[in-house]
Amino acid sequence: MKFLHTADLHLDREFEGVVQDVPFHPYKILEKIIDFAIAEAVDVVFFAGDNFHQSQPSIKIQNYFVQELARLAPHGIQAVVIFGNHDYYRESVYWVSFPENVTVFYSETVTTEKLTLRSGETLAVSGFSYQHPHISQNKIGDYPLSDYTCDYHVGLFHGEFSGDSFAPANLTDMLAKGYNYWALGHIHLANQVADNIIYPGTPQGRNKKENTNFVVYGEIVKSGNLIYFQDLADVHFKTIVLDLSDCQNLAQALHYIESQLSDDHIFYSIMLENYEMIADNLQEAYENEELLEALRQNHIIVKLSLRPLTKTNQTITQIALPEFSLPDIDMKQIYRLLPHKKEIKALFDDPNLNQEVQDNVRLFASQYFDFGGDRDEN
Repeated sequence: MKFLHTADLHLDREFEGVVQDVPFHPYKILEKIIDFAIAEAVDVVFFAGDNFHQSQPSIKIQNYFVQELARLAPHGIQAVVIFGNHDYYRESVYWVSFPENVTVFYSETVTTEKLTLRSGETLAVSGFSYQHPHISQNKIGDYPLSDYTCDYHVGLFHGEFSGDSFAPANLTDMLAKGYNYWALGHIHLANQVADNIIYPGTPQGRNKKENTNFVVYGEIVKSGNLIYFQDLADVHFKTIVLDLSDCQNLAQALHYIESQLSDDHIFYSIMLENYEMIADNLQEAYENEELLEALRQNHIIVKLSLRPLTKTNQTITQIALPEFSLPDIDMKQIYRLLPHKKEIKALFDDPNLNQEVQDNVRLFASQYFDFGGDRDEN
């Protein structure tokens, strides 16, 4: 049995941190997945939850999802769908009916469906869908043992192996079920937890943290599973560090930076370092965003930053201050002072926000202050 396993499509979620107009649409990853399934003549495609980012997806994106799944039918390919914590299922928000070649798990109760593949072989699939944004109980105990009356048995699961909000699971319990394969979703980075228990990650990254973008292309044979991680993403986020120590003037620096931005399908975050010889002018072009605007003429730039120069070569005028450690910033206290809007809450819920703020404050401080002066200085 040949299969394709994907998860966390988040079809209605846009790229994050990209302020430029780009010719790419993240939802188009679904078309590439369907094209690949047809080209490889797989028997079944597993969708392991969070097909949509919103809990109430638009009619347009619902129709798009269903229409793409229907493209599999003329080729005898089936699809199996569960809903995750983002697109948790409520009948009241769905305007579409799924095609006959699609098996959908609607309930939070674990159930098993038996499919007959075009080869005549039988496949048992066990799984559940979220009907609420959180599930605190371990669901793996509710999965049945492998059904050996079928040729294959696969488990679909959207959740995690830690925490207590997303159906926390136990690896030992999963292995004990005896399934041929576990198709997991929820974690956006690829992770092969065991030989036959896999998170493929999100197939199209939306930000620089989501940098492993795969679907699993597999085949279950008598000797075991053949597993391949397939990258179908249109674009990737990439962080690069560029050393400007050989650049004696701004023209050389700009030429060198642009020579490293060779791929139109990369969204770049750039860190510049060792720019002593051009520090003052580079700092000015960085602060007024002239350099960023110039680079964005021909490339997609998510972020541009300067790494602080070492003290021995620092050319930026500094103010000497006594040694001390920068205090932690209380982001919760800041949030309490702001309007409580969902957009602001979403920003402050980002676990990386606090670290980015701290890093930027330290960068500013290191460039303009020289810690280590006499405490009595004014």
